[in-house]
Amino acid sequence: MINVIIDGEQIISKENETILKVALENGIEISTLCYLNDCSNTGKCGVCAVEIEGEENLVLSCETLVKDGMIIKTNSDRVQEEIKSKVSNMLDKHEFKCGPCKRRENCEFLKLVIKTKARASKPFIVQDKSSYVDDRSRSIVLDRTKCILCERCESACGERTGTDSIKIINDNGERKVSSIENRCFDETNCLLCGQCVAACPVDALSEKSHIERVQNAINDPNKHVIVAMAPSVRTAMGELFKMGYGIDVTGKIYTALRMLGFNKIFDINFGADMTIMEEATELVKRINEGGPFPMFTSCCPSWVREVENYFPNFIENLSTAKSPQQIFGAASKTYYPEIEGLNPKDIFTVTIMPCTSKKYEADRGEMENDGLRNIDAVITTRELAKMIKTAKIDFVNLEDGIVDPAMGEYTGAGAIFGATGGVMEAALRTSKDFIENRSLKDIEYKQVRGIEGIKEATVELGGKEYNIAVINGAKNVFNFIESGKMNEKEYHFIEVMSCPGGCVNGGGQPHVSAKEREKIDIRKVRASVLYNQDKGLEKRKSHENSALLKMYDNYMGKPGEGLAHKLLHIKYKK
Repeated sequence: MINVIIDGEQIISKENETILKVALENGIEISTLCYLNDCSNTGKCGVCAVEIEGEENLVLSCETLVKDGMIIKTNSDRVQEEIKSKVSNMLDKHEFKCGPCKRRENCEFLKLVIKTKARASKPFIVQDKSSYVDDRSRSIVLDRTKCILCERCESACGERTGTDSIKIINDNGERKVSSIENRCFDETNCLLCGQCVAACPVDALSEKSHIERVQNAINDPNKHVIVAMAPSVRTAMGELFKMGYGIDVTGKIYTALRMLGFNKIFDINFGADMTIMEEATELVKRINEGGPFPMFTSCCPSWVREVENYFPNFIENLSTAKSPQQIFGAASKTYYPEIEGLNPKDIFTVTIMPCTSKKYEADRGEMENDGLRNIDAVITTRELAKMIKTAKIDFVNLEDGIVDPAMGEYTGAGAIFGATGGVMEAALRTSKDFIENRSLKDIEYKQVRGIEGIKEATVELGGKEYNIAVINGAKNVFNFIESGKMNEKEYHFIEVMSCPGGCVNGGGQPHVSAKEREKIDIRKVRASVLYNQDKGLEKRKSHENSALLKMYDNYMGKPGEGLAHKLLHIKYKK
């Protein structure tokens, strides 16, 4: 341990810690922009400069290690002028129009501009944005008029996905952010997971908006618009209304959706239970027939893209069950209009997702049945919050509403889908009952919970042992496969989620600043909402969902067979 002094305060610190880390741990404010600790992104923006007594030049606190006896000033006149100058230089290339900007409430750059009172030497005004904005992707929009070249997107992509699909390039002497070879993100090996969007401190990267699609449908008297939210949305929506972290706002969201004008409020947790019925049935069939193993989950569209683009030899191993979003969509255009006496062509199905790649998945050409799209529009958690705020709905003070029962009932198994390990646990609860033909009481598989990148376990089903793995974070898939583990032993079932921590930390979730992520592990806090729901529900296995069983009995038939197989399964290809 060593002693340092920061702004007159004596602090005991460990050796080999940066000045910035020591300051943050002791509640001392130092400005940052490029800093993204979990992705090792430092030293790019220069706004964390500090003064060290006895040294001629200012140093970057994000890269300078503390030394015993070091005296540090974070807010001297010299430091303030340096930071103000750096921010001013960024403003010279930043379209400073905050009023219509989607990030005005949580823009890290705007907060720094206000703090430093910096001004551009001349306004950056772009009349024709065509060369600055890339909106070709179905999932992600890049707006270079907002980019401050902090490189957080590049670092996040490299560290979290391992694909390096977004880069800072040199274009005729000018540095700019770009997709590979400036191609549409969808046409590269990008996973469209949105971790670059989550890392961006400004509005340079965002989701492709479907709000207009949704509003047009709601305003169309000939459309019957239904909506359903994913498990993870309820874990994070409260953050966008300053309610704090880890607040379950399920009921408030149901109420807000009715106020926005949707005809029916359902829940993707119902779709999660559907997916488990099909996926568990498929797993049991593979066990009985001896493979092919391992069976991989197929709920995450970014993981599906990773298989298609990097591991096409695993396509046969992907479960053919559609994701909860798409499986729900298929039922919404077949089963639902059948029981309601509606024309399927009049149904417009909207989902609310914590994910940007769900937009791509919904628009994939093969995601339709009998010429009708499974899903018509996907909005992120952030987009729903924008719709609620635009409608001037007092979200915080809403009474809890209820879901419509036909496709809204869900079990604890459906609820935990949003956390890494949740799909695996839900599938095991049902598979074990199916294989052993009894209702088991011990249903918690805590060995697959937690945020470790790779979790492995052996489970017993029907008196035999099966090897399973749970992987979160696309880069960990590369690590797992390159480790050679799959050559050393047979795995039977593997869950993969591309985003670290699973969907709770998806690319469409509320932005959390780099500094806030140092204070709180957002993955654990959001996941706790789902596990608490699971514990509090009477039914905790997907095959106990009475509304779901009614659908199978009266319409779909047996899981994995006949109409259910036709509507609820899909075969991917390279």
